Amino acid sequence: MTAAVRPAHPVRPTSPAGPPAVWQRTTRVHLGQGAIAEALAAERPGRALLVVDARQPELPHVVGRLVRATHTELVRLDPADCVLETSVRLSGQLADTDWVVAAGGGSVMDAVALARLLTAAPGTAARIRLGGGRPGLVRGPALSELGPCPRLIAVPTTVGTAAEVSAAATVLVGGHRKLVMHPLLAADVAALDPAATRTLPAPALREGALEAVLRLCNGYLSRPGHRLPPTADTEARDLLRDLLGTTVSGGTALEVAVLSARTVLGFTTVGRDSFAGKVWYLANELSSVAGVRKMPATVALVPVVWSRVLQGDTRFGDADRLRAAWAAVRAGHPRLPADPVHGIRQLARSWGVGSALPAVDPEALAVRAVRAWGAGLPMLDGFSTHELTGLYAEALQGAHQ
Repeated sequence: MTAAVRPAHPVRPTSPAGPPAVWQRTTRVHLGQGAIAEALAAERPGRALLVVDARQPELPHVVGRLVRATHTELVRLDPADCVLETSVRLSGQLADTDWVVAAGGGSVMDAVALARLLTAAPGTAARIRLGGGRPGLVRGPALSELGPCPRLIAVPTTVGTAAEVSAAATVLVGGHRKLVMHPLLAADVAALDPAATRTLPAPALREGALEAVLRLCNGYLSRPGHRLPPTADTEARDLLRDLLGTTVSGGTALEVAVLSARTVLGFTTVGRDSFAGKVWYLANELSSVAGVRKMPATVALVPVVWSRVLQGDTRFGDADRLRAAWAAVRAGHPRLPADPVHGIRQLARSWGVGSALPAVDPEALAVRAVRAWGAGLPMLDGFSTHELTGLYAEALQGAHQ
């Protein structure tokens, strides 16, 4: 009898058929000292609008020079005033411009990016207003429906949000934050220049780094489908390690900003579930109702959500993938506890991120979350108000300790 011949290498099962993953990033990034001047010099002459964060009176020198240029108008925008109507008004000023510069944090960049979309498709404002607090997700019009609009240059003065390269923006409408997604929201050009972040305090740098870390972790948790290349996971883990290592070792704001941008620009998002990061949607409602910034709300919720992942609730993610992501975090910061839940609490505490939250009704939060993101919508579909009430109650209790 002839023995069966075994193949020299194991045969991998054929991947199930399905549509290919799509990855497209249109933002050209200039980085390093002088990046702002280089980005501006690359633009054609014409009428420009410069929108800057009103809370940062000392503009980066090179951007400030643009104010004195011919045909340039300056608008100071307070991040607290970045609601839908602000973007509607800005869109009117953009109608006759060739390009617009947004210099500021995530709120300012989102408001300007949305104003540009509204310039190209004015009817989008009504689509965003539709339904009040439901749905929370708004997709922009088809590319074929777009009219003319200016080019967008983003100059971030903070790190962590990656708003300068993101094709999504958040906007406040009647007390409800909505997420708008459209390719036109991504800047044409981003300038990551040390001049723009030179006054960024160390606590803000650490908070920005943690925001990028959690964005990666929470997107990594879901089990990969057939469209996810293995290199996407490898890149995500490498970025987690580098974000922690760079921040702990006293890396510069530019270094952290580049790593944060790579969480969006790189292959880490290829083939992943666009709505896998459930924490974002939960934190969105807690932030709005409690009147706190997004990161303190997120830091309160992450340990609770991760506990449920480790207990086997696969709706939030896979326990083995959470452990793998946390191992990558610890590769950059070995002193952290091996347990992800204890570890993220210690990391947030040691970096000074998070604070006591005001007393809010967890059931009211749960009702808002289900209305905006659940009940058939892919973000929180399958979660009941009762379940989310318990989750919010636990998070609020932990935030008060």
